[in-house]
Amino acid sequence: MNKPKQTRASESADPHELNNPVPRVLLGLIAALLVWAVYYIFVSSPNSVAALGDQRNPATLVAATPAEGGAIDGKQIFTAACQACHQATGQGLPGVFPPLAGVNWVTGDPEVLARIVLHGMTGPITVSNTTYNGAMPAFGAQFNDSELAAVLTFIRNEWGNNSQAVDASLVEKVRKETEQQTQPWAGEDDLLKASAPPSE
Repeated sequence: MNKPKQTRASESADPHELNNPVPRVLLGLIAALLVWAVYYIFVSSPNSVAALGDQRNPATLVAATPAEGGAIDGKQIFTAACQACHQATGQGLPGVFPPLAGVNWVTGDPEVLARIVLHGMTGPITVSNTTYNGAMPAFGAQFNDSELAAVLTFIRNEWGNNSQAVDASLVEKVRKETEQQTQPWAGEDDLLKASAPPSE
């Protein structure tokens, strides 16, 4: 005769998972993101040029060369490549990026300025009695001589600056003279070894 199994009173119940649903707020956020993603896919133009996301006329984005009968927009180049550091006001960021307004490095010898822009600089440079010790990238490989001349002319005549325009031939000359410079200038002392100092 089989006896029924007896269980111990002290024996614990078998473990099981608790019902912990995903918070409704999180589900709502996920649903909202999915709806936005679907909407974005339908309203975007996947075949358009990515660089034209601000809806400007493509003609205004073409940097026409003098050979094409157009003028290069130095302000446009400055806005795209320089403004993030030196700011739209030309005042830079105090203690981080030097100003360009009313500065002898900008309004003085254009060859010195061309050397900086062509090859960049790391290390100390004194601007308006303040020493900056940051890093400026080189733009010689990114822009041609005409484009660099245009942006240099722009900054030499903006924010109250009033200096002679920079010609592409000057940038070409400096580029050839410094073609052995493969690294950024190591501060103003290194730069001034290869160029005349700006008048203070």
